[in-house]
Amino acid sequence: TYDLLGLPPTPAEIQDFLDDPAPNAYEKAVDRLLASPRYGERWGRHWLDLVRFAETGGHEFDYDIPYAWRSRDYVIRALNADVPYNQFAVEHIAGDLLETPRRDPVNGRNESVVGTGFYWFGQGKHSPVDLRAEECDTVDNQLDVLGKTFLGLTIACARCHDHKFDPITTHDYYALAGFLQSS
Repeated sequence: TYDLLGLPPTPAEIQDFLDDPAPNAYEKAVDRLLASPRYGERWGRHWLDLVRFAETGGHEFDYDIPYAWRSRDYVIRALNADVPYNQFAVEHIAGDLLETPRRDPVNGRNESVVGTGFYWFGQGKHSPVDLRAEECDTVDNQLDVLGKTFLGLTIACARCHDHKFDPITTHDYYALAGFLQSS
């Protein structure tokens, strides 16, 4: 329970496990834990750290990010629904462009498009002085999160120069920035 849910077992859960004589008692307990909504909450925290989830802009006046919870809840639902990683990644990177998006089986909501919300987490200024520079900084942050989360690479340094160790050129950086800026 600590590993899968981050919570201690209740006394009743311990007793139920100890009283179960079945040879697959351990497997049943694991299945029960994986079916718990707490599973997605526990493991979603790690993913939300990668994509810099926050409910506020974190700068100057620390204003709220409206509806940030939708992205958090999307991650929890996806983990609890055992969405394959490749689908999860596609939904994050381009969930708004999918011809056949994944739909919530309960209410029919487009789940795929919600994945793209991660692009908007990051430091934001209340009233930037230079709007063009702020837009460039926002796109730079989006590229940094995209590269670190999905490629395991720091590509933000290619904003100023070709990447020293990885084959990421300034040309590549601005090509990716163009995609994000036009979205």
